[in-house]
Amino acid sequence: KILKAYEYGAFKSHGLKPLRKLVGAFVSACHMADAKGANEDASGRLRVSGRERYVIESSTVFDKLMVTCLAKVHEELYYHLLGEGATSKEDDADMPDDDDSFDANKPLNPNKLTKSSRWTTLKSTIQSFLKAVLHLMSEAKESKLLNFVIKSLGNYVPYLSALPHIAKALLKTLTSKWSTTSDGTEEYQSVRVNAFLRIRQLALTQPFPFIELCLKSTYLAYARSAKFANAASIVSLLPQLTFMGNCVVELYTLDFASSYQHAFVYIRQLALHLRTALQKNTPETLRVVYCWQYMHCLKLWGAVLAASCGKTGDGDDEAALMRSLIYPLVEVIFGVARLVPSTRHLPLRLHCVRFLQQLAASSETFIPTTSLLLEVFDLKEISMSPKRVKKRGGDVRGVRLPVILKLPKEDTLRTTEQLDACLSEVFLLLNREVDLYKFSAGSPEFCVRICQRLRKFAKQTKNGKYRAYAKGCIEVCDKNSKSAVLARTKLQEAPKDIKRLEVLRPNNSPSMGERYDMAIAKERRLETATQPEISKAAKAKAMKEKSLKKKEREVKEATNVKKQTKKGKTKAELNKKDLKNVEALEEEDEVQEGIDWSDSEDESVDD
Repeated sequence: KILKAYEYGAFKSHGLKPLRKLVGAFVSACHMADAKGANEDASGRLRVSGRERYVIESSTVFDKLMVTCLAKVHEELYYHLLGEGATSKEDDADMPDDDDSFDANKPLNPNKLTKSSRWTTLKSTIQSFLKAVLHLMSEAKESKLLNFVIKSLGNYVPYLSALPHIAKALLKTLTSKWSTTSDGTEEYQSVRVNAFLRIRQLALTQPFPFIELCLKSTYLAYARSAKFANAASIVSLLPQLTFMGNCVVELYTLDFASSYQHAFVYIRQLALHLRTALQKNTPETLRVVYCWQYMHCLKLWGAVLAASCGKTGDGDDEAALMRSLIYPLVEVIFGVARLVPSTRHLPLRLHCVRFLQQLAASSETFIPTTSLLLEVFDLKEISMSPKRVKKRGGDVRGVRLPVILKLPKEDTLRTTEQLDACLSEVFLLLNREVDLYKFSAGSPEFCVRICQRLRKFAKQTKNGKYRAYAKGCIEVCDKNSKSAVLARTKLQEAPKDIKRLEVLRPNNSPSMGERYDMAIAKERRLETATQPEISKAAKAKAMKEKSLKKKEREVKEATNVKKQTKKGKTKAELNKKDLKNVEALEEEDEVQEGIDWSDSEDESVDD
C-alpha cells in the first residue's frame, strides 16, 4: 500500500515529496546487504544512516520497487527539469523549447539542467538514486539483474552531464563489468554487450573531454585482460579479447581528434618497449615484447588504423591524421618480427605478416612482407626430412598457429604436423600478398623474386604437396604479371607520375580492402568447415566441468563472507531470488609478466 501511494504521488500527481520518498526506499533496497547504520566508506557507498530506512521483507515488493524506479523515475526527472513542470531561472528566450528533440543518445547541455528552478531541489535526490544504482551494480551477481539495471541506465545517462563525478564512477563500474574475463558464460556475455553500449553512450553524450576518459579506460582494460592470455588460456580468452578489441575499435572511430592523441602515446609506448629490448637484449626485456599482451596490442592498433582508413575518403582531415600513424606502427611490427629471428618464433612472425597485410589492404599502401615469408624457405629444417613422432594424447588436429607464438623447444619444426601448419600458412599469406598487389604497375617486377625462390624450393623439396603449393603460387604470379604488362601499355602516365597503387584496377573489380575482406571470410569458412565436430559426450563433460567450477567459486565466496563476518563486517542476508552473494570485484593482479600499462611512459621503459 505504501509503494502504491508513493507511485501515485510521484508518477500521477507529479509530486516531489513522494518522488523523494520513493527514491529513499529504492536506496534502502539497494543497501540491504550493508551493515545497519553504515556510513559512507572509501568505496563510495552511501551514507544511509542519516535518512529514513525502509525494511523490505517481501521479495515481490523488492522486485516491484526495483522495476518501478528504474523504469519510471527518468520520466519524472524529464518532467520536472525539462518538461512541463520545469521553470527556468532566466528568460524563456534564452532557453528554447525543444522537448520533442530530447534523445537519450544525444548530448544534453548541462546548463539546461542547472538553470532549472527545481535542479537544486532534485540534485541530491538524483545523486542518491544514481549512487544507489552504482552500488547495486557492484554488489549484483545475477546476469539477468545486471542486464536489467544496465539497460535501464540508458535513460539516465544524459542527466550525468551535470554530475561529472558520478559519470566517472559509472564509467569505472561499466568498464569493470565489460572487461571481466572470469565469467565466460553466454549469459554474462550479454552483460558485457550492454555495458559497452552504456560506455559508448557516455562517450557520445558527456561533455568533452569525457570521451578521452572512455578511450583511455577501455584500452587499458583491454591491455590488462590481454595480460592473462598465455599458452594455456589463450583458447578460452580469445573470443572475449576479440569482442573487447572490436569494442575499442568502435570507440576509437567516434572522434579521430581525441583518438589520435591516445593512439600516438600508446603506439610510442610499444616502440619504447621494443627499443629497450633491442638495446639490452636480455631475457626479461625480450619477454616483454614476445608475449601475448604485446601482440594483442599490436593487433588492436592495426585494427584501429585499418578502421580509420576506411573513413578517409570523405574528406575528413582528422581521419587522415590517424593515417599518419601507419608508418610508425609498421616499423614497430617489422622490428618485432626481426627481433629474434629463430625457428621457434616462426608463428609470431606469421602473426606480424597478417598485421602488416591488414594495414596494407585497408590503407592501399605498398607494405611488402615477402622478405619475411621467403626467409622461411631458407631455414635448414625445411630441407630436412621430418621425424616420425608418436601421437600424444590422441590429438589429431595438429598445430594451431593462431593460438601459439612459438613452437615447442623439442623437435622444433621437425615434425610433419609443424611443417604442414607452417608451410600452409606461408603459402596462404604469399598468395594473399600476390593478390593484394596484382593491380599495381610494379606487379611484374614484384613477382620476380617470389617466382625465383619458389622454383628453387620446388626443385629441392621431395614432398609433392609442398611442390604443388609452390607451382600454384608461381602460376598465379605469371598470370598476374602478364595481365599487368598488358595493362601498362594502355597507361598514358609516365612511371614517375603514377601516384595510385592500384592504377591498373578495372572499374568493376573489387578494391584492395574488399579483396582482403573476401579472403579473410573465405579462410574463416574453411576453418570452421575443417574443425572436428565435438561429440555429445565431450559437450556434456565440458558443461559438467563448468558447473563444478561455478560451485567451487560459490563455495570460496561463501567462505570469504564468513571470514568477513568474524572480523566484524556483518552482512544482512538477502532473499535468494534477489542478490545472492557479495564479492569484491577488484582482485590483485598475480601475473608478473607483460607490460606495465601505466600512464607515464618513462615508468615502463628504462632508458
